[in-house]
Amino acid sequence: MNIKNSLALCFALFLGSLPTANAQVAENSKLFREIMEMDSQIFDQGFNQCKLEMFQKNIDENLEFFHDKGGTQNKAQFMKAVKENICSNPNGKPIRTLVAGSSKVFALENNGVLYGAVQQGVHEFRTKGADIAVEGYTTAKFTHVWLLRNGQWKLKTSISFDHQHKDGKLANTHTPDKKQAQAIRLFELTIASLTFGIYSRE
Repeated sequence: MNIKNSLALCFALFLGSLPTANAQVAENSKLFREIMEMDSQIFDQGFNQCKLEMFQKNIDENLEFFHDKGGTQNKAQFMKAVKENICSNPNGKPIRTLVAGSSKVFALENNGVLYGAVQQGVHEFRTKGADIAVEGYTTAKFTHVWLLRNGQWKLKTSISFDHQHKDGKLANTHTPDKKQAQAIRLFELTIASLTFGIYSRE
């Protein structure tokens, strides 16, 4: 066997000795259901209903939050932003929803022992009480890293990126005159630099 073939064989054996990459887990798996439950606690209850205790309970003390428009935040900064911006006006706040079918979960293991999970998906933000047909909404991709701490899931890293505003479409074909079409900004809400607005018409 020549040197070239020997090197190729050694490289193949090396690759074969590496752990195989884990595929995303099935939606009916225990891990997927647990991560979706954690997502619901933090976002459906914490973010949408402003139950701030859900953030305190389920977010790691060393949270790293990355936003493609507003930079980074630690847990204290994130909690402050949620309290003062997201939850300061319950009647005009952004509501976060997962895009159906977009969620993927991947197990993180150390020598076969589960220690965390990666969650990926797409979510939308709509302003509560606003006319979505006119307002539109914001969509973004996200990646979350969850760690298993003494049997409890904690959100360690959150990356929210590719934020795009989707324009709403009027429900009818009537074209309003210039005065009617002029929107008046009544309220503006910002977390990081992601801005949500509520509008009314004269």
